[in-house]
Amino acid sequence: MRILKSCECLLVSGMLFVLGNCQKESKSVSCDHQVSINNCGANPIKIDAREGEGVCWQPSDQDYTIAFSDSSEPMANPLLVKHGTPNAAHLIKGHRGCVPLGRGQFYCEYSVTKGNEDLACADPGIHIIP
Repeated sequence: MRILKSCECLLVSGMLFVLGNCQKESKSVSCDHQVSINNCGANPIKIDAREGEGVCWQPSDQDYTIAFSDSSEPMANPLLVKHGTPNAAHLIKGHRGCVPLGRGQFYCEYSVTKGNEDLACADPGIHIIP
């Protein structure tokens, strides 16, 4: 009987330990730069941003896909941004695939594509500054 109770306590303690370690602290990215999309046009066309800042795309008329030339920088992409709901901010974490402008600055052009279409309708960009 004593062994059975010890096994139960050990089992419960182990489960609590495992479940306690599964909880991850989620960091939310703040929306430092807002880009609105309407009729396939992004506004503003170009934003000045720093690595570590967040960008939010908010379409007003339909869903769009945002894609950079590199699938992991300046942020993981392509991104599907939906109209009618708030879209999360996306963290700028690099500049691979971007055009160097000198003095630590880069220009990262991205494409805006309607819904499931293949042809991009706009090519705005993010200017990454030091």
